[in-house]
Amino acid sequence: MYIQNVFHSNTGISQYRIEESYSPDAKVYTLYGQNELYEDLYGVPGAMSDRKQIKVDGMGPGAIAKEGDLLFSTISGEATIVSAEHDGYVFTQNYARMEPMSRLVDRKYMAYLINENQSIKRQFKQNLQGSQVIRYSLKLLKEIALPELPSIEIQRVIGDIYFKQLLLRSLRERVAENTYRLSIAMLQGVE
Repeated sequence: MYIQNVFHSNTGISQYRIEESYSPDAKVYTLYGQNELYEDLYGVPGAMSDRKQIKVDGMGPGAIAKEGDLLFSTISGEATIVSAEHDGYVFTQNYARMEPMSRLVDRKYMAYLINENQSIKRQFKQNLQGSQVIRYSLKLLKEIALPELPSIEIQRVIGDIYFKQLLLRSLRERVAENTYRLSIAMLQGVE
């Protein structure tokens, strides 16, 4: 079984097809990027100052991320679930939205498989060899063979634990960094 047998996948809008508007009625959209992907994956918000925004007259719904969407980055080869904070962001052709064709597939579990399964990593690596610029195509994503999927209940448990572990790891790293900075500040105060 391949990803194309389980998911309908489509990439976002081409950045070159987005026409900026100067109309007072135009709506401002924020672009979904790698920072947003990492925030959604690790559960820790980043700086709001580096968000890319664009003002357009209209945006088709096919390129607007919704909370709970499974997005795959064609840049990093990683998948995540869109959080409430990034609901309504516009995703470009650098991302593919993966919609399950069945209720027997959990999105969080699929993100776990794409990000952590060694067989899937090996398949990506084999098909990227010899490439000057590493980029994961939608075609490559669709042709990835999946291992046998456990029951939906087990998928949900694994997917939930996976995202909670990523958040826990991220928070621990943040505590370690803040403890280090506090120690350095205290040492500099002693000088």
